[in-house]
Amino acid sequence: MSTLTITGLRKSFGETTVLSGVALEVAQGSLTAVLGPSGCGKTTLLRTVAGFERPDAGVVRLGDVEVVGPRTWLPPERRKVGVVPQEGTLFPHLDVAQNVGFGLPRRSPGRRERIMQVLDVVGLADLAGRRPHELSGGQQQRVALARALAPEPEVVLLDEPFSALDAGLRVALREDVRAALQQVGATAVLVTHDQEEALSIADEVAVMRAGVVVQHGRPQDVYLRPADLGVARFVGEAVVLEARRSDTNRVTTMLGPLHVLGPTPTGETGRVVLRPEQIHLVPPGEGTAAVVERTVFHGHDSTVHLRVHPAGTRPGSPASAPIICRVQGSVPEHTEVAVRVEGPVVWFA
Repeated sequence: MSTLTITGLRKSFGETTVLSGVALEVAQGSLTAVLGPSGCGKTTLLRTVAGFERPDAGVVRLGDVEVVGPRTWLPPERRKVGVVPQEGTLFPHLDVAQNVGFGLPRRSPGRRERIMQVLDVVGLADLAGRRPHELSGGQQQRVALARALAPEPEVVLLDEPFSALDAGLRVALREDVRAALQQVGATAVLVTHDQEEALSIADEVAVMRAGVVVQHGRPQDVYLRPADLGVARFVGEAVVLEARRSDTNRVTTMLGPLHVLGPTPTGETGRVVLRPEQIHLVPPGEGTAAVVERTVFHGHDSTVHLRVHPAGTRPGSPASAPIICRVQGSVPEHTEVAVRVEGPVVWFA
């Protein structure tokens, strides 16, 4: 497996610009999730790396080999790139082993052994003789992964491979796929619009917006230190509050004084971002007053929608504001509570 390096990648379809100078590096043996809303260019990026689209400008390298450049264009079959498409796209008339071996030379020594080896990696060695219609959706995606791994590619590209599966199967399969990629030391890129998916299985996350990568880093850093308000709002739920700087690393908000993460805030006024799990419900009088407007039960926890009443304001006044927090269990509507923030917040001038 090799490092994938993308520099200045540009692509337009007619007058519509899809990639606007994408730069990204995926370390050897790591998994990077490319996360972004529909239409941001993430699938076009994947197709360009695979060789299915030819960019207008830019460079793509697999290790030391340039596959795309000003005077370079290697066709897909010469790139050593494995692709796991969204729907698996298995050949219905071939059995599992034949599907996995489709990209391997027919007379290559050890062909059968390689097929069984990758099927063992994805946990399907005992289903080698079955046809695709005899498999579940999750099993079909495992076969698609095995097929991508069989030729020992430099990079594996996964294009929203779990989006067609039900929620429970999706969670289980992505963990299995992650384990399989780690077992073979694969350099991999996963394209997804699912924030939880990206944060839970990737070594690094690259957030795309309007054809560029606006932030790239560890999942924890992207979530806790978003590069801008757009990233903060897209990657997980965000509570955004108006703020005024009060000290070197402290600001004043409707929820009281808060500590700012990172560099000293610039400017006198701005906005801060915190996450719903940082907001804790406490008994009235022990924090900023609030009233529960609605509780949305998710099973593992609940999202509580609150109307906050800072000191000196009355319920329903223009100064009151809605926020959300996450709690275990449920809280009845119209309950009077108080809220308290734990942990630092991120400042944007």
